[in-house]
Amino acid sequence: METICVQKILVPIDFSEASLNALNTAIFMAQRQHAQIILFHVVNTYSILPNPDHDIIYDSNLEKLLDEHLKNIRKLADKITHQYFVDCRAFIRTGLVSSEILRASIDFYADIIVLSTYSTSSTNNHFRIGSNTLSVIKNANCPVLTVPPEQKFEKFSTILYPIRPVKGALEQYDLAKTILRENKAELIVVGMVDNTHKESFELLNQETALLNQKLKEDNLKAQSYFYFSQDMPNKILEKAQDFQADLLVLTATLDHKVQDYYLGPFVERILHFAKIPVLSIRPKPSDTLEIAPVNHKNYAIKMLGII
Repeated sequence: METICVQKILVPIDFSEASLNALNTAIFMAQRQHAQIILFHVVNTYSILPNPDHDIIYDSNLEKLLDEHLKNIRKLADKITHQYFVDCRAFIRTGLVSSEILRASIDFYADIIVLSTYSTSSTNNHFRIGSNTLSVIKNANCPVLTVPPEQKFEKFSTILYPIRPVKGALEQYDLAKTILRENKAELIVVGMVDNTHKESFELLNQETALLNQKLKEDNLKAQSYFYFSQDMPNKILEKAQDFQADLLVLTATLDHKVQDYYLGPFVERILHFAKIPVLSIRPKPSDTLEIAPVNHKNYAIKMLGII
């Protein structure tokens, strides 16, 4: 079967320690897969204020801020290129952070987005992952790898692959296979059901049989386990710890509610509490990408970069 080729890795960077840690993971991915890194920084447009007549008013410090950030991100890109021998390009835009990351993933034909999760000094773990990260995962047309800030992840040795009785449960397989081979990693397949409905077992059996067929065709081996749990997110996180996994691959299923799309509670809980990188792959992109419209009368959008 054809293997997905990861050629472009988009890495949103805000120069924080957490985002630089995610970049570190992306660098080693790029080395293994001979991919290009696209460093991307967004300056929030709150620094641009429209007047009542809809004329554009520039913050006097905006141009200096853009030039300073562009200089810093180019310097970082040059360092990566020369130190790690990875093709690295740098871009900067103004706008809303999550919207511009989504635009960039399309404009630059990114195969994957690598970004940090969100860490605060609060003891409330419900705020472990930021709204921008959730928005990117929810709307991105490509897979998203989130990297927690607690430790460095330069190689994936054990990949945990949960299968649930949901539509599109195996659509993450091709990219997982690529990462599996490039890292020479061990694959742990975990089948999960949360009820005793016949339909759930039948669908899980179908998905498992299909996965086994794919693994056989690709001459890959995996350890397989099955669990029943009414708290699947907690069970999967527990198993990730038991198996000492360093990558978790998820199907980022969406729930359609009140004319908007939301990540299902299964995915959100894992993203909030995972202590290892999580690769989120949506089964089907939504028909309309949730990107904030740009009113050129009210905002000045500036793109700087190296092409």
